[in-house]
Amino acid sequence: MRALIVDDSRLAASSLLKTLDGVDPSGAHAACLDAAKALTICSGNGVDVVFLDIEMPGINGLEFARRLKIRAPRTNVVFVTGYPEYALDAWNTQASAFLVKPVDAADVSRALSSLRVRPSEDTEKGLFVRCFGNFEVFCDGRPVQFERHLTKELMAYLVDRRGALVTTGELLTVLWEGKPDTPSRRSQLRTLISDLRRTLEGLGYPNAVHKRRGGVAIRLDTAQCDYYGFVAGDPDAINQFRGEYMHQYSWAEPTTALLTVG
Repeated sequence: MRALIVDDSRLAASSLLKTLDGVDPSGAHAACLDAAKALTICSGNGVDVVFLDIEMPGINGLEFARRLKIRAPRTNVVFVTGYPEYALDAWNTQASAFLVKPVDAADVSRALSSLRVRPSEDTEKGLFVRCFGNFEVFCDGRPVQFERHLTKELMAYLVDRRGALVTTGELLTVLWEGKPDTPSRRSQLRTLISDLRRTLEGLGYPNAVHKRRGGVAIRLDTAQCDYYGFVAGDPDAINQFRGEYMHQYSWAEPTTALLTVG
């Protein structure tokens, strides 16, 4: 496991590093006293988990976690602080664990066993579709860049429908938020579907988008997806869900409610 300790106290960082080395002797662990530098290190998606102090100069731990979620969304965060009153704010950042100093080996071991995203060589290979939190797509651990934001939303909606055929009318209503069905918008939708096909073909999924008369569906049989794992009863996927699903899309709220109830 690749772990980074971020704490402006050299003594605290050194102590935690020693504990972590004992709990995970085969891992690669390091400490950084500067939060801004640590954020740059993590942005390369090479860190599985960050053990993060909260009270730090410059970028505090809560702000660090918010920025990290954007730059490296698959990096787990474990808060390690002397201030228990930050617990609620910390959980709101979708942290994996919250530890109160001083911590021991048992605390660190429990935190590592409850990581939201399990470190694995396999998860960084191939296509990974993340639905929990904001919808994002990763290929070999790197975020996929879509030419159009509506292409990304089209993929999100098709993923939400889990392979079911979605009609052209439904897609027009969702993507253009109930605006009139016009020939121009139908032409734009055809462009988005072609764009999504090309994007997935470039990622090694040439037959993922199925277009039939009156509708379109998506099949990602060999891709990894936290939502599909949750539905299938995978314990790791269930553990990753913290009440947020495709957070940037309002049409995803019914699925969020179903997952929460389930």
